[in-house]
Amino acid sequence: MKIRLLLASVFLGMVASSSALAAPADFKALMRKTLDAWQTLDPANAAPFYAKEADNAYFDLAPLKYSGWAEYAEGVNKVIADMASLKITLGDDVRTHQHGNLAWATATWHGDFVTKEGMNEPLDGRWTVVWEKRGKDWLIVHDHFSAPLPPPPNTAGQSLYKRLGGYDALAAVTDDFIGRLVKDPQLAKFFAGHSTDSLKRIRQLVVDQLCEATGGPCVYIGRSMKVSHAGLGITDSDWDAAGKHLVETLNQFKVPQHEQDEVLGAIAALKKDIVSSGGQ
Repeated sequence: MKIRLLLASVFLGMVASSSALAAPADFKALMRKTLDAWQTLDPANAAPFYAKEADNAYFDLAPLKYSGWAEYAEGVNKVIADMASLKITLGDDVRTHQHGNLAWATATWHGDFVTKEGMNEPLDGRWTVVWEKRGKDWLIVHDHFSAPLPPPPNTAGQSLYKRLGGYDALAAVTDDFIGRLVKDPQLAKFFAGHSTDSLKRIRQLVVDQLCEATGGPCVYIGRSMKVSHAGLGITDSDWDAAGKHLVETLNQFKVPQHEQDEVLGAIAALKKDIVSSGGQ
C-alpha cells in the first residue's frame, strides 16, 4: 500500500511539474511591459526582462550586434542620449509560440522618437524576441529590433548627372579613370611631358565635360575634341584600352548598368573626333 501511495505521489508530482512547464504565459503582455520599460529611456528599467549572459546576442537598429546585456545597455544609452521621449506601439500582428521552457514571438511596431531639439522622427520596424524560462520568470535571451531599408529613390525623369551622384561623384570617377590611364603602359605616353599644372587642367576639363554631357550645371570651355586630340595618333586599340579602363572605373563605383550604358554611349559619339583616321 505504501509503495502504491509513493508511486502515485511521484506520478502526480511529475504531472504537476509537466503542467507547470507547459503552462502558457501571456507573452504579448510581456512584450508590452518590455517596451514600456524601454520607453522610460533608462535601460535599467528594461534589465529585469533580460538574461545577463555575456554571450547572448542582441540585435538593435544599430550597430550590427551587442554581445550580452551589459554591452546592450551601454550601447542603447549612447543611442538615446539625444532623445527626449520615445513611444513604441506594437502592431496587431503579434505571433507568439511556446515549446517547453522556450518561447518566441514576432511583431511589427511603430515608433515615435522625439529629440531634445523637439524633432519627431517616426519609424516603423519589426521585433523578434526569444525567451527562456528561468525559475518563475521568462527572460529574453535574444531579441532583434530592425527597420526595413527605405525604397530606392525614384529616378524617373532625373538627369544622368543626378543619377550618377552629381559633381563630386563625377570628379571621383574622373580621378580614378585618369589614374588608370596614366598607369597603363600603352596609354601613359599621352600624358608624358605635361606639367603638374597642365595635368590638373586636363583633369578639370574632363570633369566639366562629363558634367555638361550628363546634364549637369557645368560649361565645358576647352577646345573641341577634334582639335585637342589632333596629331596624337590615337588608335582604335588605344580607344578600346581606355574604354576598358572606364568600365573598370564605373564598376569600381558600382554605377548601375543602365547608367553605364548611357555614359559609354555618350562617349562613343566622340570617337570619330578622337581616334586618328585609319588608326589601328
